[in-house]
Amino acid sequence: MFLGSERREVKAKGPTLRDLIDALNDVTMGKLEKEVLVAGGSLDPKLKIFVNGNASDSLSTTLTSGDEVLLFSVIDGG
Repeated sequence: MFLGSERREVKAKGPTLRDLIDALNDVTMGKLEKEVLVAGGSLDPKLKIFVNGNASDSLSTTLTSGDEVLLFSVIDGG
């Protein structure tokens, strides 16, 4: 996991993306949620999340053991 200049590989459990973000937020001492969620608790539109290679934009996406979840920041500009 990259968070700023940090990189960590972590294993976490959660039946949904929201639960996984909550679990990882504990690991990052509150940093992750600030990076991936906007006011109201929805996903930041500047992020793209992939579960097992498939794009997901819903925090209610169901996860199972062994799923790979990737978070990417959208790079924009001219």
